[in-house]
Amino acid sequence: MIVATSTPARDDVTLNVIGSGVARRSVTLFPAVAGEVAEVHFRTGQQVKAGQVLIRLDDRNERLAADLAAARVEAAQTLVKRYEGTRGTGAVPESVVDEARTALRTAQIEQQQAAEAVRERSVRAPFDGVLGLANVESGNRVTTDTALATLDDRRSLRLDFEVPEAYLARLRPGQTLAATNPAYPQQRFSGEITEVDSRIDPSTRNVRVRAALPNAEDVLRPGMSFQVQLTLSGQPGVSVPELALQWGRDGAFVWAVRDGNAIQVPARPVRRSAGQVLIDGDLQAGETVVVEGVQRLRAGRPVRVVGNGS
Repeated sequence: MIVATSTPARDDVTLNVIGSGVARRSVTLFPAVAGEVAEVHFRTGQQVKAGQVLIRLDDRNERLAADLAAARVEAAQTLVKRYEGTRGTGAVPESVVDEARTALRTAQIEQQQAAEAVRERSVRAPFDGVLGLANVESGNRVTTDTALATLDDRRSLRLDFEVPEAYLARLRPGQTLAATNPAYPQQRFSGEITEVDSRIDPSTRNVRVRAALPNAEDVLRPGMSFQVQLTLSGQPGVSVPELALQWGRDGAFVWAVRDGNAIQVPARPVRRSAGQVLIDGDLQAGETVVVEGVQRLRAGRPVRVVGNGS
């Protein structure tokens, strides 16, 4: 008989799947009100800060309204101050003083509304990011449905991909992965799983996985496709040469040599690779298994070794 020695192995698997990159935060900017574009304060690809004014609509009427509201507040304040100065003299009834105070509060609210109307004529960046192409220019008339530009925070990308449900138990946040993109074929980008979906897609039997892909050099763009390589750890097992795996009426098995005799050991094949097969069964690493000459074996029969096939 020609025999070999079983070796320890793990049921590790490396998956290669396609993923899609999404910006960490991404928005399409729309104006809060309709109007005419007065100024565009950015260029394509510009880095902007949160709160920075990007586009200003014509706001002349709104500013005039704000000035008028401020004048009304000033007049109301003066009147209230004058009435309160006569308190105790009976010159001005208390009801008139109350009316003046109410008028002042109303004027202040109108001033705040006018100031808000002015602010609505400016489109500001909601967060730090990079701007895309401007869809408007000075003189264009826009409505609240007009997409002005896109803004992406791409300091890191969210990488979304799917994994077969068979590997769900092996997935967890914090696992590392490698990704490549056709634009940079020689470069590998390292990422880390951040989230695993709570559901399996019933049509594909896949689970959605999300990873974070750092983009410190700012070479990656939202919408890019990625070839994702993810190695998942499995349970420890035993590996034997493929020739050692036999099939019988009750399933797969290997012939092990124990105390010089042949013993039939049930073995479930898990994965084949490079002439070896990872098995699950009552076989320990380091045991001797028969590779050739199995046709003449019977359970309990002595084994005469003539060669080592490992």
